[in-house]
Amino acid sequence: MNTQRGFSLLEMAIVLSIIGAIIGLAGPSLFDRKAETRKVFRDFIIAGKDLKSRAKLTGLTYRLAFQLDEGKQAWWVEKSSHPTMIDKKKYEAEREKAKDGDNKDEKEKKPADFDVDLTIFKKKQVLPKGFKLKQIESGTQDLVFVDGMAYIHFFSQGLIETTALQIEDPKKNIWTLIINPITGQTDVVPEEKSLKDLAR
Repeated sequence: MNTQRGFSLLEMAIVLSIIGAIIGLAGPSLFDRKAETRKVFRDFIIAGKDLKSRAKLTGLTYRLAFQLDEGKQAWWVEKSSHPTMIDKKKYEAEREKAKDGDNKDEKEKKPADFDVDLTIFKKKQVLPKGFKLKQIESGTQDLVFVDGMAYIHFFSQGLIETTALQIEDPKKNIWTLIINPITGQTDVVPEEKSLKDLAR
């Protein structure tokens, strides 16, 4: 007499319907997170291509400005009022002034080299919940920024600062966006990389 008994068709159908329900409920949130990550990258890539084109067409310098301080992270576009060369010392002084909140009389202030440009984005951009700007490295100026203000410049000659932008996602994965200074092509590397790592 054979005492082994298999699963009935009804038992198999119940198990499959439970598995299907779990996938149906959990699946969209998994795929949605991937779509959100792709959207973050796409926003930076499209903004970079647009700024490279605008800088060449207008003969002005554009830049992506980043506020890296924890809890206040945002990014936006700025445009120069005239062709601008980037001076490392002036750049660091500007960062210090922004950090200190330098409040001189308006009469004493010179006009800024860059002003916020609202033609691409109507307001400051913020990363979705759980995403974080971890670090911005400028190869042109040999600077690494983890707090305060940081910039990626797009010059009127069609060139861009060599930049590595690190973004941390909600799962604590770090992604590096690397901008090619000549082509403007942005490559996404699924790990933490510096420009020095890539030069090897």
